[in-house]
Amino acid sequence: MSGAVSVRADGAEDGTPVSEKPEPVGRSALRLAAPAIGLYLMLRMLSLEVMYVLASHAHARAPGRQVYPDGSINNQWRSFTSFRDALLSWDGQWYAKIAGGGLGGPVGAVDADGVPYELRLAFFPLYPWLARPLTFLPFVSPATACLIVSFLAAIAAAWGLYAVGRHVAGHRAGIMLAAVWAVVPAAMTQNGAYTESLFTALAAWALYAVLTERWLLAGALAAVSGLSRPTAAALIGTVGLAALVAAISRRGGWRPYAAMLLAPAGLLAYFAFASHRLGGFGKYVDIHHNTFGARWDNGANTWGMVSDILVGVDDDNAAHPIRVLSVLVLAGFIVLFALLVPRAPWPLVVFAAAMLVLATGTSTHISMVGRHLMPAFPVLLIPAILLARTSTRNLVIVLGSLAVLSGWYAGWLPFISGQAI
Repeated sequence: MSGAVSVRADGAEDGTPVSEKPEPVGRSALRLAAPAIGLYLMLRMLSLEVMYVLASHAHARAPGRQVYPDGSINNQWRSFTSFRDALLSWDGQWYAKIAGGGLGGPVGAVDADGVPYELRLAFFPLYPWLARPLTFLPFVSPATACLIVSFLAAIAAAWGLYAVGRHVAGHRAGIMLAAVWAVVPAAMTQNGAYTESLFTALAAWALYAVLTERWLLAGALAAVSGLSRPTAAALIGTVGLAALVAAISRRGGWRPYAAMLLAPAGLLAYFAFASHRLGGFGKYVDIHHNTFGARWDNGANTWGMVSDILVGVDDDNAAHPIRVLSVLVLAGFIVLFALLVPRAPWPLVVFAAAMLVLATGTSTHISMVGRHLMPAFPVLLIPAILLARTSTRNLVIVLGSLAVLSGWYAGWLPFISGQAI
Protein backbone atom coordinates (compact mmCIF):
# COMPACT_ATOMS: atom_id res chain seq x y z
CA MET A 1 0.00 0.00 0.00
CA SER A 2 2.50 2.61 1.07
CA GLY A 3 4.94 2.41 -1.81
CA ALA A 4 7.34 4.22 0.48
CA VAL A 5 10.77 5.31 -0.61
CA SER A 6 13.21 2.58 0.40
CA VAL A 7 16.27 4.85 0.60
CA ARG A 8 16.39 6.48 4.00
CA ALA A 9 17.10 10.20 4.03
CA ASP A 10 18.74 9.95 7.45
CA GLY A 11 21.62 7.92 6.08
CA ALA A 12 20.81 4.50 7.61
CA GLU A 13 22.24 1.64 5.63
CA ASP A 14 20.67 -1.44 7.17
CA GLY A 15 18.98 -2.32 3.92
CA THR A 16 15.46 -2.44 5.39
CA PRO A 17 12.85 -0.32 3.59
CA VAL A 18 11.41 2.44 5.72
CA SER A 19 7.87 1.12 5.28
CA GLU A 20 8.93 -2.22 6.78
CA LYS A 21 10.38 -0.70 9.95
CA PRO A 22 8.33 -1.33 13.11
CA GLU A 23 6.10 1.66 13.77
CA PRO A 24 6.69 3.29 17.19
CA VAL A 25 3.79 3.61 19.61
CA GLY A 26 3.06 5.44 22.86
CA ARG A 27 5.95 7.08 24.66
CA SER A 28 8.40 5.72 22.12
CA ALA A 29 6.56 7.53 19.33
CA LEU A 30 6.47 10.79 21.28
CA ARG A 31 10.15 10.53 22.17
CA LEU A 32 11.08 10.07 18.53
CA ALA A 33 8.86 12.98 17.48
CA ALA A 34 10.13 15.36 20.19
CA PRO A 35 12.95 16.85 18.05
CA ALA A 36 10.48 17.56 15.24
CA ILE A 37 8.00 19.23 17.59
CA GLY A 38 10.75 21.21 19.33
CA LEU A 39 12.26 22.44 16.07
CA TYR A 40 8.80 23.32 14.78
CA LEU A 41 8.08 25.45 17.85
CA MET A 42 11.46 27.20 17.67
CA LEU A 43 10.94 28.16 14.05
CA ARG A 44 7.41 29.40 14.67
CA MET A 45 8.59 31.51 17.63
CA LEU A 46 11.25 33.12 15.45
CA SER A 47 8.77 33.76 12.66
CA LEU A 48 6.18 35.28 15.00
CA GLU A 49 8.83 37.50 16.58
CA VAL A 50 9.70 38.90 13.16
CA MET A 51 6.03 39.47 12.49
CA TYR A 52 5.65 41.27 15.83
CA VAL A 53 8.60 43.57 15.15
CA LEU A 54 7.28 44.41 11.69
CA ALA A 55 3.78 45.14 13.00
CA SER A 56 5.16 47.36 15.77
CA HIS A 57 7.35 49.25 13.32
CA ALA A 58 4.44 49.77 10.94
CA HIS A 59 2.27 51.09 13.78
CA ALA A 60 4.97 53.50 14.94
CA ARG A 61 5.49 54.93 11.47
CA ALA A 62 1.84 55.29 10.42
CA PRO A 63 -0.56 54.75 13.35
CA GLY A 64 -3.55 56.27 11.59
CA ARG A 65 -3.20 54.66 8.20
CA GLN A 66 -6.24 52.59 7.21
CA VAL A 67 -4.78 49.50 5.54
CA TYR A 68 -6.10 46.49 7.37
CA PRO A 69 -9.43 44.78 6.48
CA ASP A 70 -10.56 42.63 9.40
CA GLY A 71 -12.85 40.21 7.56
CA SER A 72 -15.94 41.00 9.62
CA ILE A 73 -19.34 41.10 7.96
CA ASN A 74 -18.70 44.72 7.01
CA ASN A 75 -15.04 43.99 6.28
CA GLN A 76 -13.99 47.12 8.13
CA TRP A 77 -10.66 48.70 7.32
CA ARG A 78 -8.59 49.47 10.37
CA SER A 79 -5.36 51.09 11.43
CA PHE A 80 -2.26 49.23 12.61
CA THR A 81 -2.83 47.81 16.07
CA SER A 82 -0.94 44.63 16.86
CA PHE A 83 0.12 41.39 15.29
CA ARG A 84 -2.48 39.63 17.48
CA ASP A 85 -5.16 41.33 15.41
CA ALA A 86 -3.85 39.57 12.32
CA LEU A 87 -4.07 36.22 14.10
CA LEU A 88 -7.72 36.96 14.86
CA SER A 89 -8.77 38.51 11.56
CA TRP A 90 -10.93 37.21 8.74
CA ASP A 91 -12.11 33.69 9.57
CA GLY A 92 -10.85 34.23 13.10
CA GLN A 93 -13.52 36.90 13.65
CA TRP A 94 -16.22 34.34 12.97
CA TYR A 95 -14.67 31.43 14.84
CA ALA A 96 -14.24 33.56 17.95
CA LYS A 97 -17.89 34.61 17.66
CA ILE A 98 -19.03 30.97 17.42
CA ALA A 99 -16.71 29.86 20.22
CA GLY A 100 -18.22 32.54 22.46
CA GLY A 101 -21.90 32.07 21.59
CA GLY A 102 -22.32 28.83 19.67
CA LEU A 103 -24.02 28.55 16.32
CA GLY A 104 -26.65 30.90 17.66
CA GLY A 105 -30.34 31.54 17.48
CA PRO A 106 -33.05 30.91 14.91
CA VAL A 107 -32.86 31.78 11.25
CA GLY A 108 -33.79 35.42 10.73
CA ALA A 109 -32.54 36.56 14.14
CA VAL A 110 -29.43 38.66 14.63
CA ASP A 111 -26.79 38.64 17.35
CA ALA A 112 -25.67 41.52 19.57
CA ASP A 113 -23.53 42.90 16.72
CA GLY A 114 -26.47 42.89 14.33
CA VAL A 115 -25.08 39.95 12.34
CA PRO A 116 -27.60 37.28 11.24
CA TYR A 117 -27.06 34.03 13.11
CA GLU A 118 -27.54 32.04 9.92
CA LEU A 119 -24.25 33.36 8.53
CA ARG A 120 -22.36 31.42 11.20
CA LEU A 121 -23.44 28.21 9.51
CA ALA A 122 -21.00 28.93 6.67
CA PHE A 123 -18.17 28.12 9.10
CA PHE A 124 -17.73 24.48 10.00
CA PRO A 125 -18.17 23.81 13.72
CA LEU A 126 -15.34 21.51 14.86
CA TYR A 127 -12.76 24.23 15.53
CA PRO A 128 -15.03 26.55 17.56
CA TRP A 129 -16.57 23.54 19.33
CA LEU A 130 -13.12 22.59 20.60
CA ALA A 131 -12.53 26.18 21.72
CA ARG A 132 -15.91 26.75 23.37
CA PRO A 133 -15.28 24.69 26.58
CA LEU A 134 -12.15 26.76 27.23
CA THR A 135 -14.23 29.95 27.30
CA PHE A 136 -15.79 28.84 30.59
CA LEU A 137 -12.40 28.95 32.28
CA PRO A 138 -11.44 32.10 34.19
CA PHE A 139 -9.79 34.85 32.12
CA VAL A 140 -10.08 32.91 28.84
CA SER A 141 -11.84 34.91 26.14
CA PRO A 142 -13.29 33.26 23.02
CA ALA A 143 -10.43 34.67 20.95
CA THR A 144 -7.82 33.33 23.36
CA ALA A 145 -9.56 29.96 23.42
CA CYS A 146 -9.30 29.77 19.64
CA LEU A 147 -5.59 30.58 19.74
CA ILE A 148 -5.03 27.84 22.35
CA VAL A 149 -6.75 25.28 20.13
CA SER A 150 -4.64 26.39 17.17
CA PHE A 151 -1.44 26.05 19.22
CA LEU A 152 -2.29 22.52 20.35
CA ALA A 153 -3.47 21.54 16.87
CA ALA A 154 -0.22 22.83 15.36
CA ILE A 155 1.77 20.59 17.71
CA ALA A 156 -0.41 17.63 16.75
CA ALA A 157 0.12 18.51 13.08
CA ALA A 158 3.91 18.71 13.49
CA TRP A 159 3.86 15.29 15.15
CA GLY A 160 1.70 13.88 12.38
CA LEU A 161 3.97 15.29 9.68
CA TYR A 162 6.95 13.76 11.42
CA ALA A 163 5.19 10.37 11.50
CA VAL A 164 4.43 10.52 7.76
CA GLY A 165 7.92 11.73 6.88
CA ARG A 166 9.57 9.07 9.02
CA HIS A 167 7.43 6.35 7.46
CA VAL A 168 8.25 7.47 3.93
CA ALA A 169 11.89 8.54 4.16
CA GLY A 170 13.27 8.12 7.66
CA HIS A 171 13.61 9.88 11.01
CA ARG A 172 15.60 12.90 9.83
CA ALA A 173 13.27 13.53 6.88
CA GLY A 174 10.32 13.43 9.28
CA ILE A 175 11.91 16.15 11.40
CA MET A 176 12.57 18.25 8.31
CA LEU A 177 9.00 17.82 7.06
CA ALA A 178 7.68 19.39 10.26
CA ALA A 179 10.34 22.11 10.05
CA VAL A 180 9.59 23.04 6.44
CA TRP A 181 5.87 23.24 7.20
CA ALA A 182 6.73 25.73 9.96
CA VAL A 183 8.27 28.20 7.50
CA VAL A 184 5.96 28.13 4.48
CA PRO A 185 4.86 31.64 3.43
CA ALA A 186 1.39 31.48 5.02
CA ALA A 187 2.56 29.71 8.19
CA MET A 188 1.25 32.57 10.33
CA THR A 189 -2.24 31.10 10.04
CA GLN A 190 -1.01 27.97 11.82
CA ASN A 191 -0.98 30.08 14.98
CA GLY A 192 -4.04 32.19 14.20
CA ALA A 193 -7.74 31.54 14.75
CA TYR A 194 -7.99 29.48 11.58
CA THR A 195 -8.65 25.81 10.82
CA GLU A 196 -5.41 25.17 8.92
CA SER A 197 -3.53 23.58 11.83
CA LEU A 198 -6.48 21.48 12.94
CA PHE A 199 -7.20 20.18 9.45
CA THR A 200 -3.52 19.53 8.75
CA ALA A 201 -3.28 17.51 11.97
CA LEU A 202 -6.31 15.42 11.02
CA ALA A 203 -5.02 14.97 7.46
CA ALA A 204 -1.51 13.98 8.54
CA TRP A 205 -2.68 11.38 11.02
CA ALA A 206 -5.38 10.06 8.68
CA LEU A 207 -2.84 9.64 5.86
CA TYR A 208 -0.41 8.01 8.27
CA ALA A 209 -3.20 5.59 9.21
CA VAL A 210 -3.74 4.88 5.49
CA LEU A 211 -0.04 4.24 4.92
CA THR A 212 0.06 1.84 7.87
CA GLU A 213 -3.33 0.32 6.90
CA ARG A 214 -5.16 1.25 10.09
CA TRP A 215 -8.45 1.59 8.29
CA LEU A 216 -10.81 2.31 11.16
CA LEU A 217 -8.59 5.11 12.43
CA ALA A 218 -8.23 6.54 8.91
CA GLY A 219 -11.99 6.50 8.37
CA ALA A 220 -12.72 8.04 11.77
CA LEU A 221 -10.21 10.87 11.31
CA ALA A 222 -11.54 11.60 7.83
CA ALA A 223 -15.06 11.72 9.27
CA VAL A 224 -14.01 14.18 11.97
CA SER A 225 -12.18 16.31 9.39
CA GLY A 226 -15.49 16.71 7.55
CA LEU A 227 -16.64 18.86 10.47
CA SER A 228 -13.64 21.18 10.14
CA ARG A 229 -13.82 22.63 6.63
CA PRO A 230 -15.24 21.86 3.15
CA THR A 231 -11.82 21.04 1.65
CA ALA A 232 -11.89 17.97 3.89
CA ALA A 233 -13.44 16.45 0.77
CA ALA A 234 -9.86 15.97 -0.48
CA LEU A 235 -8.97 13.85 2.54
CA ILE A 236 -12.28 12.00 2.52
CA GLY A 237 -11.82 11.08 -1.13
CA THR A 238 -8.24 9.95 -0.58
CA VAL A 239 -9.11 7.74 2.39
CA GLY A 240 -12.12 6.32 0.56
CA LEU A 241 -10.09 5.53 -2.55
CA ALA A 242 -7.29 3.90 -0.56
CA ALA A 243 -9.83 1.81 1.38
CA LEU A 244 -11.47 0.75 -1.88
CA VAL A 245 -8.13 -0.36 -3.31
CA ALA A 246 -7.46 -2.35 -0.13
CA ALA A 247 -10.88 -3.96 -0.27
CA ILE A 248 -10.44 -4.96 -3.92
CA SER A 249 -7.01 -6.36 -3.03
CA ARG A 250 -8.59 -8.32 -0.16
CA ARG A 251 -6.47 -6.64 2.51
CA GLY A 252 -7.77 -5.67 5.93
CA GLY A 253 -10.91 -7.80 5.96
CA TRP A 254 -14.02 -5.76 6.74
CA ARG A 255 -12.15 -2.71 7.98
CA PRO A 256 -11.60 -0.98 4.59
CA TYR A 257 -15.37 -1.22 3.97
CA ALA A 258 -16.01 0.42 7.34
CA ALA A 259 -13.51 3.16 6.48
CA MET A 260 -15.34 3.90 3.23
CA LEU A 261 -18.59 4.34 5.15
CA LEU A 262 -17.05 6.37 7.96
CA ALA A 263 -14.99 8.82 5.90
CA PRO A 264 -17.79 11.03 4.49
CA ALA A 265 -20.01 10.85 7.58
CA GLY A 266 -18.92 14.12 9.20
CA LEU A 267 -19.16 16.25 6.06
CA LEU A 268 -22.57 14.83 5.10
CA ALA A 269 -23.85 15.24 8.65
CA TYR A 270 -22.93 18.91 8.75
CA PHE A 271 -24.43 19.58 5.32
CA ALA A 272 -27.65 17.92 6.51
CA PHE A 273 -27.66 19.93 9.76
CA ALA A 274 -27.00 23.29 8.07
CA SER A 275 -29.54 22.57 5.32
CA HIS A 276 -32.17 21.67 7.91
CA ARG A 277 -31.54 24.86 9.86
CA LEU A 278 -31.78 27.01 6.75
CA GLY A 279 -34.62 25.20 5.03
CA GLY A 280 -32.67 23.60 2.19
CA PHE A 281 -29.20 22.93 0.85
CA GLY A 282 -29.67 25.59 -1.80
CA LYS A 283 -29.98 28.28 0.87
CA TYR A 284 -26.81 27.02 2.52
CA VAL A 285 -24.97 27.31 -0.80
CA ASP A 286 -26.43 30.80 -1.30
CA ILE A 287 -24.80 32.03 1.91
CA HIS A 288 -21.40 30.95 0.62
CA HIS A 289 -22.04 32.50 -2.80
CA ASN A 290 -23.79 35.74 -1.93
CA THR A 291 -22.25 36.69 1.43
CA PHE A 292 -18.73 35.30 1.32
CA GLY A 293 -18.17 35.06 -2.43
CA ALA A 294 -17.06 31.42 -2.23
CA ARG A 295 -18.24 29.34 -5.15
CA TRP A 296 -16.97 26.65 -7.45
CA ASP A 297 -16.06 28.20 -10.81
CA ASN A 298 -13.81 25.52 -12.33
CA GLY A 299 -10.77 27.71 -11.73
CA ALA A 300 -11.95 30.63 -13.87
CA ASN A 301 -11.16 33.28 -11.24
CA THR A 302 -7.77 31.79 -10.39
CA TRP A 303 -6.76 31.44 -14.00
CA GLY A 304 -7.96 34.95 -14.77
CA MET A 305 -5.77 36.51 -12.10
CA VAL A 306 -2.77 34.29 -12.90
CA SER A 307 -2.97 34.99 -16.62
CA ASP A 308 -3.40 38.73 -16.00
CA ILE A 309 -0.18 38.74 -14.00
CA LEU A 310 1.75 36.50 -16.40
CA VAL A 311 0.93 38.46 -19.54
CA GLY A 312 0.37 41.90 -17.96
CA VAL A 313 -3.15 42.38 -19.36
CA ASP A 314 -4.59 43.76 -16.14
CA ASP A 315 -2.33 46.44 -14.69
CA ASP A 316 -4.24 46.38 -11.40
CA ASN A 317 -3.36 42.73 -10.74
CA ALA A 318 0.22 42.99 -11.94
CA ALA A 319 0.82 46.11 -9.85
CA HIS A 320 0.10 44.37 -6.53
CA PRO A 321 3.21 42.60 -5.20
CA ILE A 322 1.12 40.28 -3.00
CA ARG A 323 -0.67 38.95 -6.06
CA VAL A 324 2.61 38.35 -7.89
CA LEU A 325 4.04 36.59 -4.84
CA SER A 326 0.91 34.46 -4.56
CA VAL A 327 1.31 33.34 -8.15
CA LEU A 328 4.92 32.41 -7.37
CA VAL A 329 3.73 30.38 -4.35
CA LEU A 330 1.25 28.56 -6.58
CA ALA A 331 3.93 27.91 -9.21
CA GLY A 332 6.29 26.58 -6.54
CA PHE A 333 3.59 24.23 -5.29
CA ILE A 334 3.02 22.87 -8.79
CA VAL A 335 6.75 22.27 -9.30
CA LEU A 336 7.02 20.44 -5.98
CA PHE A 337 3.94 18.40 -6.83
CA ALA A 338 5.44 17.34 -10.15
CA LEU A 339 8.59 16.21 -8.32
CA LEU A 340 6.49 14.39 -5.71
CA VAL A 341 4.49 12.22 -8.12
CA PRO A 342 7.13 9.56 -8.86
CA ARG A 343 8.69 9.66 -5.40
CA ALA A 344 5.91 9.28 -2.84
CA PRO A 345 3.18 6.79 -1.91
CA TRP A 346 0.21 7.36 -4.15
CA PRO A 347 -2.27 8.35 -1.37
CA LEU A 348 -0.06 11.33 -0.55
CA VAL A 349 0.03 12.31 -4.21
CA VAL A 350 -3.75 11.98 -4.55
CA PHE A 351 -4.36 14.12 -1.47
CA ALA A 352 -2.01 16.86 -2.67
CA ALA A 353 -3.62 16.83 -6.12
CA ALA A 354 -7.12 17.04 -4.67
CA MET A 355 -6.13 19.97 -2.45
CA LEU A 356 -4.66 21.77 -5.47
CA VAL A 357 -7.88 21.27 -7.45
CA LEU A 358 -10.07 22.52 -4.60
CA ALA A 359 -7.84 25.52 -3.84
CA THR A 360 -7.64 26.72 -7.44
CA GLY A 361 -11.09 25.64 -8.62
CA THR A 362 -12.93 27.84 -6.10
CA SER A 363 -13.46 31.55 -6.62
CA THR A 364 -11.32 33.18 -3.93
CA HIS A 365 -8.76 35.96 -3.91
CA ILE A 366 -5.35 34.86 -5.21
CA SER A 367 -3.68 36.11 -2.01
CA MET A 368 -5.41 33.28 -0.11
CA VAL A 369 -3.87 30.52 -2.20
CA GLY A 370 -0.92 30.03 0.16
CA ARG A 371 -3.24 29.47 3.12
CA HIS A 372 -5.56 27.16 1.24
CA LEU A 373 -2.68 25.00 0.01
CA MET A 374 -0.88 24.83 3.35
CA PRO A 375 -2.58 21.59 4.52
CA ALA A 376 -1.31 19.90 1.32
CA PHE A 377 1.90 19.05 3.17
CA PRO A 378 2.99 16.03 1.04
CA VAL A 379 4.64 18.35 -1.51
CA LEU A 380 7.02 19.45 1.25
CA LEU A 381 8.50 15.95 1.31
CA ILE A 382 10.77 16.99 -1.57
CA PRO A 383 12.57 19.83 0.26
CA ALA A 384 12.39 17.83 3.51
CA ILE A 385 14.35 14.93 2.03
CA LEU A 386 16.88 17.31 0.53
CA LEU A 387 17.36 19.12 3.84
CA ALA A 388 17.67 15.81 5.67
CA ARG A 389 20.83 15.13 3.69
CA THR A 390 22.54 18.45 4.43
CA SER A 391 24.78 19.47 7.30
CA THR A 392 23.57 20.96 10.58
CA ARG A 393 25.29 24.27 9.78
CA ASN A 394 23.47 24.58 6.48
CA LEU A 395 20.19 23.63 8.14
CA VAL A 396 20.54 26.48 10.61
CA ILE A 397 21.17 28.94 7.78
CA VAL A 398 18.39 27.70 5.51
CA LEU A 399 15.65 27.16 8.10
CA GLY A 400 16.55 30.35 10.01
CA SER A 401 16.38 32.40 6.83
CA LEU A 402 13.07 30.86 5.81
CA ALA A 403 11.60 31.52 9.26
CA VAL A 404 12.56 35.19 8.98
CA LEU A 405 11.08 35.43 5.50
CA SER A 406 7.89 33.70 6.64
CA GLY A 407 7.59 36.17 9.52
CA TRP A 408 8.14 39.09 7.16
CA TYR A 409 5.49 37.77 4.78
CA ALA A 410 3.05 37.26 7.66
CA GLY A 411 3.48 40.84 8.85
CA TRP A 412 3.64 42.43 5.44
CA LEU A 413 0.58 40.64 4.09
CA PRO A 414 -2.10 42.17 6.35
CA PHE A 415 -0.37 45.24 7.72
CA ILE A 416 1.24 46.63 4.60
CA SER A 417 -0.26 45.01 1.52
CA GLY A 418 -3.79 45.21 2.95
CA GLN A 419 -4.74 41.94 1.28
CA ALA A 420 -6.66 38.95 2.57
CA ILE A 421 -4.83 36.31 4.56
